Amino acid sequence: MIENIQNIYVRDTETRLNPKPHIVYKVEVNAAVRTWSVWKRYSEFDELNDKLIRLFPSNPPPFEMPAKHYFQSTLGNPVLVEERRRGLEDYLRGILFHKDDRYRETDEWRDFLAIPTGRLLDAASMYTSETWLDEYNEVQAKAKEIRSLLNKRETHIAHNEVQLSHNYNLQAKKNLTLLGTRVTQLETGLKGLAEGSGKDGKIMSAGELRRRQDMLTEIKEEKDTLTKLVLATRTDISKAATPASSMDRAALFKQPVRPSMNKGIVGNGNNNGISSKVASVTPSSRRVFGNSRATMPAETEQTRGLDNEGLINLQKQTMEDQDSHVEQFSAILSRHKHIGLAIGQELDYQNQLLNELDGDLDRTADKLRFTTRKMNSIK
Repeated sequence: MIENIQNIYVRDTETRLNPKPHIVYKVEVNAAVRTWSVWKRYSEFDELNDKLIRLFPSNPPPFEMPAKHYFQSTLGNPVLVEERRRGLEDYLRGILFHKDDRYRETDEWRDFLAIPTGRLLDAASMYTSETWLDEYNEVQAKAKEIRSLLNKRETHIAHNEVQLSHNYNLQAKKNLTLLGTRVTQLETGLKGLAEGSGKDGKIMSAGELRRRQDMLTEIKEEKDTLTKLVLATRTDISKAATPASSMDRAALFKQPVRPSMNKGIVGNGNNNGISSKVASVTPSSRRVFGNSRATMPAETEQTRGLDNEGLINLQKQTMEDQDSHVEQFSAILSRHKHIGLAIGQELDYQNQLLNELDGDLDRTADKLRFTTRKMNSIK
């Protein structure tokens, strides 16, 4: 089954320095259920155009390629870069929307756009080392976008705006599904690069492979965290939508309950006596959690001027920062684990070499003793 391409954009450009300075163009492909991007040089566009002309000499592509600049370089010239970007986008969209689909049915067109020929992208062979990093950076940006949507959802939940929070949650779920697919493609693509079955046919070094495996582990852990946050939505919304009762609020803030005035009157003939118990009850206006008779905690610059809701939001933000630090610490520990395993393997190898050297020394000593005995017998 061929992917149904609905639109193509060339929106961004980037200057790269290896193997020498050049401009690359980001081709964004929008299909029916997903979107992916490939980075191409102008020479690759030109190569595609030449192949299509050779295949159909009597029917060249409907749009011409933007002309080459023989006397001017696009490097450092944003006007020429923008002009070429628009021309390349018009060229690709002209082929996509042309009534004659002969160009779109060629392998050259599919290979250029990395269009899958089955239900899943052939990720093991679609990436080069450079394009894998480009895809990883885009997946990271997608994860940040999902976290931003979840933060907006939590803000609306705090204000009991259930419909808005639901909309943001739906967007987060949709992006999370796409994120899971792209992470799986990254994992498959990294295996292909490790085995040399990538698009450039090069085998990735062991050190670079370990570094990218750590990067992939971090993004997978982020995806799992986001999944848990998305799945916890319904409980959060139901809690936010249900207002707390007066008893719950009193239990939370430990506020003393004022007794009834009828029970506080002590009969002394003229009903003017009031129980000392009632007189000792003083309402608490301070927003302090826990026992109100305990020592009052000192205000800080962060908490001064905040009401109860502000304190709760500050606590949530502090906990999120702590979670972020824990995740970063976990990633560092994971890297240290891989480094420790590599050191352990190296030590095992060195021990093996020492054992072999010890065996060689024993054999050499035996030969020396044998030779010494022979020499003594000759004397």
